[in-house]
Amino acid sequence: MQSILYDVEQSAAQRAPGPIAPFQQELAGRHLRLRDDNKIHVEIVGPEGAPALDLQAIGRFGGDVDDHGLVPGDGRFANRTDAWVPVNQLTALARALPEGYFMERAAAFTPDAVGGEGAISINSDSYRDGGANGSGLTIAVIDGGYRNLTLARNVGDAPTLGNTTFVNLAASPFEDSDDSRHGTGCVEATFDHCPGAQYVLYKINSTADTGTAVTDAINKGVNVITHSLSRYNLGWADNTGAACTAANNAADNGMLFFTSAGNRAQQHWQGNFNSGPDADGWHDWVAGGDERNTLAINDDGGGNFYLSWDTSGGTYNYDLYLYDGNTVLASSTNGGNTFESFGYTNTTGSTITASIAVFRSSGGTSEMEVFFHESGGSGNFERQVATGSTTSPSNTSDSRVISNAAVTVSQHDSLGGTSGIVASYSSRGPSNGGLILPDLSGPTNTNTTAYGRTFGGTSCATPNNAGAACAFWSARTGYNNSAMQWLLFEQADMFKDWGNNGNDNTYGFGGTQFVDFSSNTIWLVRGYNNVAEATTGPNYTFQAAYDQAASSGRILIFPGGSYPETANMLGTKFLNVETVENNANLGF
Repeated sequence: MQSILYDVEQSAAQRAPGPIAPFQQELAGRHLRLRDDNKIHVEIVGPEGAPALDLQAIGRFGGDVDDHGLVPGDGRFANRTDAWVPVNQLTALARALPEGYFMERAAAFTPDAVGGEGAISINSDSYRDGGANGSGLTIAVIDGGYRNLTLARNVGDAPTLGNTTFVNLAASPFEDSDDSRHGTGCVEATFDHCPGAQYVLYKINSTADTGTAVTDAINKGVNVITHSLSRYNLGWADNTGAACTAANNAADNGMLFFTSAGNRAQQHWQGNFNSGPDADGWHDWVAGGDERNTLAINDDGGGNFYLSWDTSGGTYNYDLYLYDGNTVLASSTNGGNTFESFGYTNTTGSTITASIAVFRSSGGTSEMEVFFHESGGSGNFERQVATGSTTSPSNTSDSRVISNAAVTVSQHDSLGGTSGIVASYSSRGPSNGGLILPDLSGPTNTNTTAYGRTFGGTSCATPNNAGAACAFWSARTGYNNSAMQWLLFEQADMFKDWGNNGNDNTYGFGGTQFVDFSSNTIWLVRGYNNVAEATTGPNYTFQAAYDQAASSGRILIFPGGSYPETANMLGTKFLNVETVENNANLGF
């Protein structure tokens, strides 16, 4: 059991009888949720590849699964079970768990928000305004808060009720006055590009809910998912953890899954554990000393702190602490696990200078990383490492799961080769397994009704890219998700290859950008290698493109090249033939 859950159980046992609200508020400051019936929100996690815990095992201790009545087995996904357990039964249930199973606080949604328009900067407006406005496709938003959604809908910045399906996997009403506006901001950013699509909005409050949402999206025939949330401590290696499993499931079932790279470039540290010359067990953040990594935490600010490490070379046990001077504000000291985490909110009435520290409890030294997912305008790490700061599920190897970096919309028109325009907070790759991340860069700081101002972060870049992709896909609905992903990456690389040449760990392939829209466009692309001439992707030969093209349509040769095959064009078909960037040589 996670050590903070044990602390909560002990605190509950020592409470004097009285109203529960003050205790709920105290736990909320530690990022824990307690219901009025004294049940606390947890997730029970099995080993990677193991099944989710039998629901009856939780019921024996008075707990219940977060059952949404959506699909069979609801409340469970992959190796995780989303549950509410009586606070005085936490230890008893933990002791009864099968070997290898672990109980932790539920990972509430962690949005990646910080704060001209996206459709114009990407050129998806030419698709939207030309009739490819998402019609015929369904896009889903997975998020945790939709305050002001009705307001956005009433002014035309969100889809109508008739075009929206609501799926509530959380305990609160769908549009709760206490909710974040984050999900509504994502809806608005998406809607700017593809107002003609059908929308499915999922409200979640756990990692398991993400998997449940994807399963339901598969059943509903969703084409594009936008997910501006970060997950942590789900596994050191690539493709591990429930968030990666959910994203890969979406991709394998024909979807494009857009996820935020994260806003953690300045709130992340990664490197080898180093106890330093004193060998006292405390990690030195820099060579030669300094066992504290400081950061400012505003009044009412704070967030979640995470530590994980690589166990591929052996068994290690590290502990994570947060200090104010010599006072321990929070800690996580789980034994026999591969991660630590806790939440903290500053309620002192003023800004404090806190510091994090890592202690090696047992075992050897390993590579480790620490994340701080802040709220309330708290500061950055004094010692920070941007490299490797992308969050899960960006760390999937499926190219149809698309990780998105952030570039301010005012700079999104920058020419290829431009450097220094990525948002300072935007997470960088690579993944722990060496994947080049992120994949694309999208415009951020676009206007919203929900916030009454601009909406920022990789949270905004992600739905801008997802909505643009939906509009682009609606111009050629017969193409599959692999073809669409390839065209997205190749256009970004051609038009807005920022930073280092080619795919890199800051901008990915570059900023999302589309060629101008023209109705009935057939793509002729040698590089996609569609030798079989399947209608699910760009054609390989001019003859096949000609045969599929509608009269008065366009054959778009991307990006030029040689097509030496002889083509038979007898008939009365009138076509526009265009090439992008480079000359094209045709065999007739």
